[in-house]
Amino acid sequence: MNRTSLLTAMMVVLSGCQNMGPEKAGGIQSIYRGDNSVLYQVQTQLDSPDQAMRFAARSYQAGDLDQALFQYLRVIELDPKRYEALVWVGRIHRERGNHQLAEMAFMDVLASDPDNLGALGEMGLLQLAVRNQEKAREYLQRAVGEDQRRLGGDPKVSLADAAGIRVDGDSPVRVYNGLGVLLDLREEFPAAEAFYRLAMQIEPRSPLVQNSLGYSYYLAGHWVEAESAYKRGIGYEPGYQPLWRNYGLLLARMGRYEEAISAFEQVEKRAEASNDVGYICLVEGKLDEAEQFFRSAIEQSPAHYETAWENLNRVQQIRRLRGLGGRTIVAEPVAAVPGTEVFPVALP
Repeated sequence: MNRTSLLTAMMVVLSGCQNMGPEKAGGIQSIYRGDNSVLYQVQTQLDSPDQAMRFAARSYQAGDLDQALFQYLRVIELDPKRYEALVWVGRIHRERGNHQLAEMAFMDVLASDPDNLGALGEMGLLQLAVRNQEKAREYLQRAVGEDQRRLGGDPKVSLADAAGIRVDGDSPVRVYNGLGVLLDLREEFPAAEAFYRLAMQIEPRSPLVQNSLGYSYYLAGHWVEAESAYKRGIGYEPGYQPLWRNYGLLLARMGRYEEAISAFEQVEKRAEASNDVGYICLVEGKLDEAEQFFRSAIEQSPAHYETAWENLNRVQQIRRLRGLGGRTIVAEPVAAVPGTEVFPVALP
């Protein structure tokens, strides 16, 4: 698909459920009507790619992804070879779960610039998110190779020899973290830790990296080290929700249930926290403890917490099966990789 068709498709997704119609405004199709139309038409009058890039970056940092996406598309209209903007368009779509559009954007960049570090890295993270491990390895490894080339090194890198890889403050931290996640999924824990260590050299106070490292330790059964990593990450950024979720999971697995509820309460209501701890007890076959926490969740939110009722019914069904001599298996929580974040996904 050529870039014009790509941008048209992206604009349709950007518009979402808002009422819209194709109106010419400053050389680019207006995709908003109503209260936002004047605002966006004024902003399309930016006639400098650099201005639009700065405005897009500020919008992204402020969490206004619609505005950021709109302005990155404006950059591309003004300067079709500004590949960085198209990489950002793909990244926003990846973060929103629009995987097909994200892949189209990254592939469009790589078709013109095959060694583009940003596009290689983002494409690798996208493949990691959809659990295509082989393609994720290919793109992420190529991205690290390009980073080594930038630093004057050999672009041919081995995932088994992180000791020979150099990084600096401009290296893409999410790429190195992503390779750690990929190696964790393959249960290659020492190799994963080596890439997390590289990521920490790039960004020493990254809550993302501490979360990934903590989950890696958790998977490897090193729970004391996992707790230390989670605590460091929380100290770096107390509002980083994935850390609290994984820390709560760890505490519940360690039998520190009240502490686990307190951790989960940092990101959800107490009824949900009680249900989550109960679910972990259920996974471990601790039916009495699970029932206690599910009942607590129901008491805290009797009219609205259907999930806890369903889980309580599961406890009762398992008890009946055990009474009949049946064998029950409950799946263990596993790592999920939305982007490069690591979350437990067994929690309902």
